Amino acid sequence: MNPGAIFLSRLEFVRFEVEVNRDYVNRSENSVFPQLEFDFHNVTFDLGSNLDYPEEEVGDPRHFTLSLKLSIRQEKQSDGVVLPYSFNIEGVAYLHFRGSDEGLMRFKYVRGTGYPMLYSAFREQIANFTSRSEHGLWFLPSPTFTKMVDENAPQDLLKWEAAKNSREDDMPPVGFKPKPAPVKKKAAVRKSNSA
Repeated sequence: MNPGAIFLSRLEFVRFEVEVNRDYVNRSENSVFPQLEFDFHNVTFDLGSNLDYPEEEVGDPRHFTLSLKLSIRQEKQSDGVVLPYSFNIEGVAYLHFRGSDEGLMRFKYVRGTGYPMLYSAFREQIANFTSRSEHGLWFLPSPTFTKMVDENAPQDLLKWEAAKNSREDDMPPVGFKPKPAPVKKKAAVRKSNSA
C-alpha cells in the first residue's frame, strides 16, 4: 500500500442532530429486536459543501478545509416516504495536498478524496447513535461522489483563478522599482555656551 497525495490532518464535527420519527413503523420481520432494513429509494437528501484554502497559498494551494453538510429531514420527503430518523450533520476535514496535480485535477483530487472521508465519519456516527435508538441501527447508503466532484471542482477552479488574477493585479509589474522615500532632514540644533 502506498500513501495517497492527501493527508488528513484533522476531521471534526460542527453539527450533529438526530431525531427519532415516532410515526415510522418498522416492517422488518427478520428479527425480534429492531433492526432496520431501509430502502433509500426516493429519499430526498440535502447535501452541500465548501472548499477553502489559506489566502497566502493562492498561487499554489496545499492546505484545504473541506466542509460537508448532509441533511435528511422528514419534512423534505414526498411520495409517502417515512424516515425512521431525521438528521442534520456537518463536518470539516483539514487536508494537506502533497501531490503534483495542478489546476482542475488538484481540486478534483481534493474533493474526490475528502468527500468519502467525511461521509464515512458521518455514516459511522449515525450508525453508532441509532444503534441505541428506538428503531434500531440505521446505515446510510454507500454513495459515489463522482457527479458532485465533477460539478464542484470546476467552480473551485474558477474561484481560484479569479483570486490568483486579482492578487497578480495588485502586484507591481516586473522590473518595477519603487522610489525611495524622501529622507527628512533634521533641523540644525545650535548649541550655546552659557554659564
